[in-house]
Amino acid sequence: MNTIPNEDYERAAGIEWLDVDRLGGYASGTAAGLPTRRFHALLLVAEDPPHERIVLVNHLTELLETSSGPLALSTRGKEAPEDGWRRCVAFTTNPFPTWTYDLGDGFVVERSVLRLAGRPTACVRWRLVASPSAAPVRVRVRPMLTGRKDHDVQKKHDGVDEAAVTETGHVSWKPHEGFPRVHVHGRASYEHAPTWTCGVTYPIAHDRGEAWREDWWSPGELTVELSLERSTTLAFSTEREALDADAAFEEESKRRLLAAPTSAGSGLFDVLRKAASCYEVDTGKSSAVVAGFPWFDVWTRDTFTAFTGIFLATGRHAEGRKVLATFAPLVRHGMLPANLPDSTTKARWNAADASFWFIICIGRYLHTTGDASIVDEFAWKAVRAIVEGHLEGAPPHIRVDDDGLVYASAPDQALTWMDADYEGKIMTPRRGKPVEIQALWVAALRVSRELAEQVGDDAFAARCGAAREAAIASFRARFWNAAKGYLYDVVDGPDGDDPTLRPNQLFAVALDDALVPLEHARSIVAVAREKLLTPFGLRTLAVDDPNYHPRYEGDQSERDPAYHQGSVWPYLFGPFCVAWMRVHGSTERARSEVAGFLRPIEAHLETDGCLGHMAEIYDGSAPHRARGCFAQAWSVGEILATLLECGLASEPEKT
Repeated sequence: MNTIPNEDYERAAGIEWLDVDRLGGYASGTAAGLPTRRFHALLLVAEDPPHERIVLVNHLTELLETSSGPLALSTRGKEAPEDGWRRCVAFTTNPFPTWTYDLGDGFVVERSVLRLAGRPTACVRWRLVASPSAAPVRVRVRPMLTGRKDHDVQKKHDGVDEAAVTETGHVSWKPHEGFPRVHVHGRASYEHAPTWTCGVTYPIAHDRGEAWREDWWSPGELTVELSLERSTTLAFSTEREALDADAAFEEESKRRLLAAPTSAGSGLFDVLRKAASCYEVDTGKSSAVVAGFPWFDVWTRDTFTAFTGIFLATGRHAEGRKVLATFAPLVRHGMLPANLPDSTTKARWNAADASFWFIICIGRYLHTTGDASIVDEFAWKAVRAIVEGHLEGAPPHIRVDDDGLVYASAPDQALTWMDADYEGKIMTPRRGKPVEIQALWVAALRVSRELAEQVGDDAFAARCGAAREAAIASFRARFWNAAKGYLYDVVDGPDGDDPTLRPNQLFAVALDDALVPLEHARSIVAVAREKLLTPFGLRTLAVDDPNYHPRYEGDQSERDPAYHQGSVWPYLFGPFCVAWMRVHGSTERARSEVAGFLRPIEAHLETDGCLGHMAEIYDGSAPHRARGCFAQAWSVGEILATLLECGLASEPEKT
């Protein structure tokens, strides 16, 4: 359990938590209890799962009635009357976010929040842990509502429908046209007393140069009764059907307990394995990976970069199979779209690497599970279409040149993972033949050749083999920069070959042993350790590069240039650690060194940022503050995969 000292408001306000519904919706906030982002909310749902997130219930004001007057459990600020943070003596996210309050005079109350899996519903449970008497106590709960897109803010206006519909065990409101009705289920009385709370501030949004003031509308006050014998739960939902909130909370709690696997022999692995399940979304129609919380949607590149860790390393093979089956039919123009399109989300065709990651994951899934049924069912058709399309020049802005290397260039967009742009300016265009794209292509061709042999298509197997050999030969001839002792980041770009030291070259060492001779690999890894390695991942530029940005902060015009030019990305621990093991051998010493590289993360997960999760990025320079999305799928996935591949965790139970 993470103990939050009563006097340490700044620390409590800086620690975040996340609980998801597996549909793209979630609840999130801070250990202190106050929202510091527009995205902190109790009931935030995906209207078209996993897309179109909206905020409906932002916050609950909670007051425990005592003989000496009401005492706040909730928090609105350090010096605000709503000062529950002063009474919070413990906070944990295991197995769900739970606060313990010592209210004095013998009163101790526990408050828990969880989202129901597969339902747009948030449950809040209050439990009286200790009391000076057997008499019940009451908690007054005032929900603060908005009806808005998750990136927006609400301003006070006259168009709110203030009507409430009340029944026994149920009350609901629909304050905003075009947004779902909010239902509350549970044992509570209700007093209708609409009011506005204006001028709510979000300091993180302010620091990012985004809209940071909001007005909340509240319809009235719910009162729940607690006793030492019985806790009370309220469920906030977009679903009308009757719900026993207490039973629903217990059922979800038991589901999580039963789903918890045995230890893998690594504390870091165990924590991240719990986090991994938060990123999978299964709508019944499709399965995918949410790239990051609080604002990312489903991205194909992120899905398959994270795939090995999120699904295979954790033993969640059936769920991984569903994800592969969701994306396989989406191949067009010899490639996968960059996102997961549906009736409301258009396909984007600007990810040169996503299709190759998909093929690599097909190979890893087959190797891990032995489930050859996917080959005829969906895998072979998709893999062949991708490889054939690339060899024949079908993908827009992408082609395989005569030298066998993949050329990717578009005038108005970046095609690699380093894709930041602001007002039409691409920060790291990397036009030409990027190093990691070649590594992914060569690795994908190996999988494609093996699949072709498996299905008896000898001609296509030979074609894949020849393309692979041509790419390897050209790569070895073109990418080694002898003067620097590492690989070019891009060759054949508009300005020639780019010698910028970036971490992308580590994929060439980690993904396929045939690409980089061992003596070159040793040099690459040594330079990366000296220039790029930090306690939370690898920098995207060396500190001595003139374009290096030490911190990712300010408004978007200030942040975007730093996104891939100095910021630390935890997911890059994956290729770095695998490359380290390749050049140093699978020895106890090498494993111990990898464990040392990852050790700072374990403490971080328990005490900082979004507890139990790795952020998207960290500042390039110390103290390496967490930035971007507070919970990122490939940050979690690549570290999980690394721990297993490097022998630092035991094989998981299969599901």
